[in-house]
Amino acid sequence: MLNIHITGAKGSIGSALSSALEQRGDKLIFAKNPDLRIQNDSYYQQFDNPEEIDLIYHLAAASFVPDSWDNPAHFMDVNVMGTTKVLEFCREYNIRLVYVSSYAYGAPQYLPIDENHPVSAANPYGLSKLMGEDLCTFYGKHYDLEYTIVRPFNVYGTLKNTKLLIPEIIAQIENGDGIKVKDLSPKRDYVYIDDLIELLVLSGKNTNNQIYNAGSGESFSVGEIIEICQSVWGTNLKVESAAVVRKNEIPETLCSTAKAQKELGWSPKFTFKEGIAAIKQRLANRNS
Repeated sequence: MLNIHITGAKGSIGSALSSALEQRGDKLIFAKNPDLRIQNDSYYQQFDNPEEIDLIYHLAAASFVPDSWDNPAHFMDVNVMGTTKVLEFCREYNIRLVYVSSYAYGAPQYLPIDENHPVSAANPYGLSKLMGEDLCTFYGKHYDLEYTIVRPFNVYGTLKNTKLLIPEIIAQIENGDGIKVKDLSPKRDYVYIDDLIELLVLSGKNTNNQIYNAGSGESFSVGEIIEICQSVWGTNLKVESAAVVRKNEIPETLCSTAKAQKELGWSPKFTFKEGIAAIKQRLANRNS
């Protein structure tokens, strides 16, 4: 059993991870006031016995990419300074860390993308997460801090953030008036949240100062996602595309999961359609 703290425990990934760790028998140490800013000292001063914490999962972040273009300084404050404060806390109390990063590779030079692919920030959010990775590796090298970095590609499986593509598509399907999107062409590798949670749990067992991709090994365009969602829901709604290309759009991502499979014994279990079907079932259970 481990004593574990999760920053961002109230978010979609954090809440799912909390449930998985508690089911495994770990003890979660919650912040007395989780609404305190992760980049401020007051967040860390609220723990009565910080020396009892064995492991921190650092998920708290500003994460909506379009907002990062409008307010990059806020993303640097939360994601870079916040990660620095977490690392200082870990250094002081000899706490191991799992840092949940993001897709880090920009426009791919080759597919599938493995952990050795050159990194490149496609937006201020991505830059802030890469800077967080650099901080982890620096603390690992110079302060002997034990960490693992996990780079999730696109995560799906919850509907908390309705600004994201899949929740937006599903909401339109359930509304029944048709489906409108900005662009049908970009292709992405999506990892179902249950698969990601399994990888995070495994990553916390052995913080080996390594980086692991989290993806599915399959890539789907927006148009293909709509087709699969409509298939699962049994609809045939009209689809409209505004043909608007996002700034610095990446045409396709495809994840190699070979390293996590070899070193951690992890591989994704959900196909994309199975993940979408699981979302539909969860919605049905919620509404019943």
